[in-house]
Amino acid sequence: MAIIKILLVDDQEELLDITRMFLEKGGDIVVDTSTSAISALEMLKKQKYDAIVSDYEMPQMDGIEFLKTIKRIGLEKPFIIFTGRSREEVVIEALNSGADFYLQKGSKPQVQFAELRNMIQQAVMRKRVEEALIQSETNYKTLVECTQDSIYMVDKRGKYLFMNSHHKSRLGIDNKDLNYYYYEDLHTEEETARFLHLIKEVIEEGKPLHDKYQKGNRWFVRTISPVRNKILDLTIAATVISTEVTRTKILEDRVSNLEERYKTILEAMQDSVYVVDPQSRYKYMNSHHQKRLGITGDYIGTEYGEYHDPATTSRFLTHVQKVVETKKPICERYETKTGKIIRTYSPVIDPVNQTVGEIVVISIEPDHRIDNY
Repeated sequence: MAIIKILLVDDQEELLDITRMFLEKGGDIVVDTSTSAISALEMLKKQKYDAIVSDYEMPQMDGIEFLKTIKRIGLEKPFIIFTGRSREEVVIEALNSGADFYLQKGSKPQVQFAELRNMIQQAVMRKRVEEALIQSETNYKTLVECTQDSIYMVDKRGKYLFMNSHHKSRLGIDNKDLNYYYYEDLHTEEETARFLHLIKEVIEEGKPLHDKYQKGNRWFVRTISPVRNKILDLTIAATVISTEVTRTKILEDRVSNLEERYKTILEAMQDSVYVVDPQSRYKYMNSHHQKRLGITGDYIGTEYGEYHDPATTSRFLTHVQKVVETKKPICERYETKTGKIIRTYSPVIDPVNQTVGEIVVISIEPDHRIDNY
């Protein structure tokens, strides 16, 4: 693939620099950055980009409004939302507004940046393929035959107009004539009904859509895009680019299972386990600790000092600051009115910038007596 030039938009300058350095590391991606959607729109007037990667939560204009603005002015660029917000409604709105992918910022930067790179390459490749379909049959065949994705074109009835070698192999029709094949000839009744519904939606609305589906024990993601006849000024067919994501789905399931097991263990503990950021704001606490503090509602982002007296808070903040500075765990033993406490502070170090991003705190009551601390 040729050099990819992207526009990266995020109001956090330090994250912009880290993301840019990682994406440019391979030499195949060039990155321009902007700290706001407003300035990014001005840059789009002067420069051409293969794709746009944007944060969601930004002042003046958020990532989804930025995407809608780009669509309104007619810029059809691959768009990826890269954000720390994980609410389901944000994800749905982003995809419904035309985002190609949605990636949540996580605690493992190397993994998430690798996934972001892959999304950029996929989105740009698909966009270039779609443009080639319209511009040149020759260029189209050259591109689609060298990819491991399934690429094919159908009319509104589901009749195959073209498919690349990879898709022929998937369907087991390597050397057969496509002229008389319809989607229903090679798929179940249920699969056909669902597929034709999507094709009808794309052709009638003239907008691409993304669909994730399962076939047997394999998972796929497909992008369905309208093909418009400029002479007739009509959308006459749809192209489909289908990528197998089984390996990614398996890994996601494994991670999810591990997280569930981890959560089960923490919730079963009769000791307090909680996580704070370097400013001592809560990011997680198990049920036992919530019970100790008398918390029944949302606590994420609240400060340690909101639940403890000044002297206790001062001691806690001092230990947290020491962990942040030394990047080493600390263990303290002290007594309260109700008994002895053993508390450990363990740093979670960001592998990219080598700073302490979180501190895991385990507070043990040797006699397992619940106190009000």
